Amino acid sequence: MARPRKEGRKAKGVYSKSGMLYIVVSKTIIKNGNKKYINDWIPTNLNDSAENIKKAIDVRNAILSDKNPSIDDKNITFESFLKIYLNDKKRTLADTTYAGYMYKCNHILEYFRNVKVKDINEEYIQDFLDLLFTGKNLGTRTVQDVKRVFYNIMEYGITKRIISINPVKNVTINKQLSDEHLSSKDEDEVFFSYEEAMHFLEISRNHQLYPLFHTTLIYGLRRSEALGLKWDAIDFEKKIIKIRHKVTRGTKINRIDGTKTEASRQSYPLDSTQIEMFRKLKEKEQQYRELFGSAYNDNDYIFKHEDGTLFYPDYPSKAFTKLKKRHKELPQDVTFHGLRKSCASILIHKGYDIKRIQKWMRHTDPDTTIRIYAKAKEKESKTEIAADMIDSIPVDLSVFDDEDTTDINSKSEDGNTNDNKRTDDSQ
Repeated sequence: MARPRKEGRKAKGVYSKSGMLYIVVSKTIIKNGNKKYINDWIPTNLNDSAENIKKAIDVRNAILSDKNPSIDDKNITFESFLKIYLNDKKRTLADTTYAGYMYKCNHILEYFRNVKVKDINEEYIQDFLDLLFTGKNLGTRTVQDVKRVFYNIMEYGITKRIISINPVKNVTINKQLSDEHLSSKDEDEVFFSYEEAMHFLEISRNHQLYPLFHTTLIYGLRRSEALGLKWDAIDFEKKIIKIRHKVTRGTKINRIDGTKTEASRQSYPLDSTQIEMFRKLKEKEQQYRELFGSAYNDNDYIFKHEDGTLFYPDYPSKAFTKLKKRHKELPQDVTFHGLRKSCASILIHKGYDIKRIQKWMRHTDPDTTIRIYAKAKEKESKTEIAADMIDSIPVDLSVFDDEDTTDINSKSEDGNTNDNKRTDDSQ
C-alpha cells in the first residue's frame, strides 16, 4: 500500500489539506485605503493523488486565464448562489425560456437549498437525480434537462471561483430508473390522424373556440401564434393571413412582435370560406362591443372572450382537453400543441411530399418533419392493414347468437354430457 502524501504544497498554487486538494490564487483587495494581497483557496473536491494534482494544475491555469470577477464568499449556499446565477442568466434569455430555467432550478433548489456550493459532490448529485425519479416520478427527459441546467450552474461556479471542478460532469443518470420512467410515447407521435382531425372539427363546431381550433389545424400554428393573431394579420383584399405576433407565458404574459424563428414569419393564403369566417368573427366582435359598452376591453386581437378580455395563454389548452375528454373515441393523449402536428398528418394523408410539408409547417429542422412523416405513415399503414385484414377475414358474429350457441350441458360424441365428462376427467 502506497504511503499517504504529506500535506502542504504539491505544485505551484496547488495545496493539500486533510487529504483534499485546493487551488490557491492570489488576489488584490483594498482594505482601509491600503492595497493588500491575499490567497484565495478554492476547493477541488479531488483527493490528493499524483493524477489529481495534474488536473488541479490545469484547472488553476484555466482560472488564471479567466477574467470573470470572483465571488468572495467561499461558503456561499446554493440558494444564494442560484440567485446570482439566475440574475445573470435572465439578461440573456427570453422570458419563456427563463421560466423553463426557473422550473428546473426549483427542483435543484429544493434539494440543495442550504448546502454550500463548495460541498456539493458527485455522490450528492447522484442521490438527487435518483430522487427525481423515485420521489417526484419525473420522466427521463425532464431529469436529463435538470441535470443539464445543474451542470451549467456549477460551471458558473467555476467562473466565479467558488469551485474548480464541476461535480456534475462525470455523474451518470441511473439507467434502470431512466428506462422505468421513459415516456410511453414520443412527443412527435401524439397527433390526430386525418379522420380523427375531421371528427374533432365536427364535434367542436358549436364550441366558442371552433374558429381558433380550425385556424390552428389548417396552418399548423403554435399556440403562441394563434393567440397572437391580430386583425391587421388578416388582409381581406389580398386574402392572406400573416404570422407576425405571439403571446407567451413565462414569468409574466408576453405579447411580442416576432415569432420563434425567421422561418416562422410567413404569410398564408385564405380561401373564400375562411375570409367569410373572419368577417363573421369581426361582425360578432362589433356586436359584443356594443352590448358591453364601456365595460368592453378594446384591443386588436382576434381570439378573445366576449367582453374583449384576452385569453390567458393556457385557456385554449384547457378548453381543448375538456372537449376531448367528453369524446373518448378520440386519442386522449393529444394536446392542443398536437393540433400543429395534426396539420402535418393531414398534409401527409393528402399526399404532399416532405419538402412541401416542411415549408408549410415552418420547420427549420427537416428532421422534425421527417419524424412526424414517419409516425403518420406508420399510423395510416396500420389502420389500412387492419381494415384490409377484417375485409379478408371477417368476424362471424353469428357465433354469439343464443340460438346458434351449443348448450354447455349438451352431449358429447361419446354420449356423456359435458358436465359428466369433465367430472370423469377429474377423477
